[in-house]
Amino acid sequence: MVFSTGRRTRVPWTTLIGFVDFLVHFRKSETRDFDAMGDALLALSAMRDLGSDTRRDNYLDAIIFAMEADKPSRLRHTALRAMFDARFKLVEIVEKEKGEFREKLLKELAPALFTTTKPIAPQRSDDDDPDTVFNPRRDDCYLRLILTLAKQRDWRAHLVTAGHIERCTSLLDHVIMNSTLSVTTHSYYLAAILIRMNPSGVYRSSLRRATLTSALDSEPTNKEECRLTTNLAGNLPAAPEVLAPPGFPDNVSEKEWWDLLKGAWWAMRWNDLYLETEAAEALPGIVTYTLDLLETPSARYDTGGLVRSVDRIYEMLDKDEAKSEVCRSIT
Repeated sequence: MVFSTGRRTRVPWTTLIGFVDFLVHFRKSETRDFDAMGDALLALSAMRDLGSDTRRDNYLDAIIFAMEADKPSRLRHTALRAMFDARFKLVEIVEKEKGEFREKLLKELAPALFTTTKPIAPQRSDDDDPDTVFNPRRDDCYLRLILTLAKQRDWRAHLVTAGHIERCTSLLDHVIMNSTLSVTTHSYYLAAILIRMNPSGVYRSSLRRATLTSALDSEPTNKEECRLTTNLAGNLPAAPEVLAPPGFPDNVSEKEWWDLLKGAWWAMRWNDLYLETEAAEALPGIVTYTLDLLETPSARYDTGGLVRSVDRIYEMLDKDEAKSEVCRSIT
């Protein structure tokens, strides 16, 4: 299965080197076996890397070729899976290297990722077609990949240019609709992406100031709301106060933000995301945006369920194994 959720054993590059030669041959051949190419990409994804310096150009060419819109969905999705498994290496190369390969990676892979996950035509969200608007397994890989890449400044800029903010927001309704399912994590990763792609790190600075002023000047209406604000503000650092870029938050309505963030906390609680470094790194932004929205009409009378989720998470953070992971990520 292309998007299997099970853990995979990392395979050394030397064991898989022949698969790259195979991909080069079939990419240039007039008779192409797309199923065999997909199998080769799935095997190569186990190395969680792009291979040796002498062959990674060929591997990247094969990945981009496989992601083209006219390729079969399985081939495109195996290419996506391969890049998902290599996501930390993609960040490392852009962060530490200079030269042609780095530039090629940024300029060609970002738009290719957009192409491989964007539906060619409008479809129903419950369609069995693997290229449906929202495919839970495909989009789990996609969202986690984009979240990791967006940590790095140059990757983030190229993702924005390639249209990934628009692609992510196109998933919003589907993610919110599925956020009540305890097994899904899409809402957490989507919220984290939209926050990370917003360079200000805040929803609306004026809204945040109003929220904090209101919290200081007024008495809480119930104990749960008081505990929620105290817990969030007192335990995790908020992002710095800077002006949000014009227009970015307006792509998502206040109600959509609130529903998405509720789903994010729900996902963290039921999937133990606080134990995963990738997810824990995004937690301060989730906290900041939640605080920004607490005094809005969308949230004012809808905090009960959120309080229970947050309380449960903080109970778990008292356990050493969870606390060490989160503290290492946010301090």
